[in-house]
Amino acid sequence: MKPVEIAQALIASQGALALTDLCGTGRKGDAAPLRVAMLRMFPGAAYDDLEAGLQLALTIAQLDRAEADAQRH
Repeated sequence: MKPVEIAQALIASQGALALTDLCGTGRKGDAAPLRVAMLRMFPGAAYDDLEAGLQLALTIAQLDRAEADAQRH
């Protein structure tokens, strides 16, 4: 799988708000449950692709959250 496909699947399954809440602290341990879920979701994917997909999903989720916050103000 490509990182973009992984990111799309993560956002669809977890939601943007959940991703940013789970991983928004910047501590690696906070994302551990998500990484375990990713290994189950994408058993054949390379580790580098999983990490790139997670980073892309987080970036998209943060942008979505910032856009939602800006619309409220």
